[in-house]
Amino acid sequence: MLVTLLIFLVLLAFIFLGFPIFMALLITGIIFIVAGGNSLDLTIIKMFGSVNSLSLLAIPFFVTAGNIIMRAKITDKLVNFANAAVGFLPGGLGHVNVLTSMIFGGIQGSGCADAAAIGGMLIPAMEKQGYDKDYAVAVTAGSSMLSPIIPPSIAMILYAYYTEVPIGRMFMGGLVPGIIIGLMQMGVVYMEYRLRHYDIPRTKFSILNLLRTGWHSLGALLMPLIILSGICFGIVTPTESGVLAIVYGLFYGFVITKSLKWRDIPSILVESAITTAVVYMTIAGAGVLSNVLVRLHFQSEVENFAINVLGNPVAVVIFLCIVFVILGMFLDPTVIIAMFAATVLSIGNAFGFDPIHFGVIMVIVMQLGAITPPVGTFLFISCGVAHLPMEKSIKPLLPYIATVLIAMVLAFIFPGIVTWLPNLIYG
Repeated sequence: MLVTLLIFLVLLAFIFLGFPIFMALLITGIIFIVAGGNSLDLTIIKMFGSVNSLSLLAIPFFVTAGNIIMRAKITDKLVNFANAAVGFLPGGLGHVNVLTSMIFGGIQGSGCADAAAIGGMLIPAMEKQGYDKDYAVAVTAGSSMLSPIIPPSIAMILYAYYTEVPIGRMFMGGLVPGIIIGLMQMGVVYMEYRLRHYDIPRTKFSILNLLRTGWHSLGALLMPLIILSGICFGIVTPTESGVLAIVYGLFYGFVITKSLKWRDIPSILVESAITTAVVYMTIAGAGVLSNVLVRLHFQSEVENFAINVLGNPVAVVIFLCIVFVILGMFLDPTVIIAMFAATVLSIGNAFGFDPIHFGVIMVIVMQLGAITPPVGTFLFISCGVAHLPMEKSIKPLLPYIATVLIAMVLAFIFPGIVTWLPNLIYG
């Protein structure tokens, strides 16, 4: 156990020294592989084996689709529609931010893309209207959590890859919890608006304006419906749905909005390749370090502690939540999923949980790390857009974190929140 503690201390030391996450994982793994008397060849084997999967092809597809979406001005259409639909409510652009994230999550599945694209548009707009920076950042970072939960989700793809549970069921299992979190976050936006005594002009609601905006945004709004329908009815696999998103995004950008140009394609591919490389290197680094921990029986010890010492489903869920929230303060959700997904599945099976039910809840909890300092990627991106120190965003972000925890508790008490839709679609 002391060796395991030393591993995590070394890993944290590299992170705080400013090393990229994938480098910190890889260097830590190599140090302890060599210290354990193993060949460096093992590093290469584990790195390649961690990313050598057809299922993971969905990641570059959805990353590319996300970049096409931003260039094709689909995000603009979504924001316009959301503004017409909910911009009149007290909270104005805060509600628009949350609803846009819910729709955007149904297209590309990346919280980072959500925080960058929607935050890049709405944080400056919210500041211009008179909203405080910390309020705008909290809404953006909190609602960016919806993209890894609402299908298609890159986080769900990773979890399904490591546990071999059906990706389609994981996708559908995240839809209802994602909508619940979104609605609760809109409630938080309303309360914060009142508590801060804002009196900011809002969009006037008009059925005619909603219908007109909906018609002009129809091509963008159809995109998530096409992707999810294709998966639900078995027309495409979740991996193929990423290709479908790319094809539709290209069609929309070249034919409908005509905002996409051929000269944009090289830069889109380069940006997508860089993002994909970072994700894949993180997975590869996590695979190396995870192998070291497996040799030390760390995952087995966690599993034995949960089953034999705690021995109670409620205590186990609370224990895992605490562990993942603490780890999430320092590690990217991708790393946590790579290192603990199989262990989580085993613990869930031992207590008789439905694999999809337990998996979706744990993926949601693992995502909390993305909006918690000091290494929260969604929070970091949102603060970067607003030029706001991260520590100033923590307090206003707490209610949004609470919505995620409440949704997790509800899903645990009422499993049908997660399992109803997958069972309805897949039987």
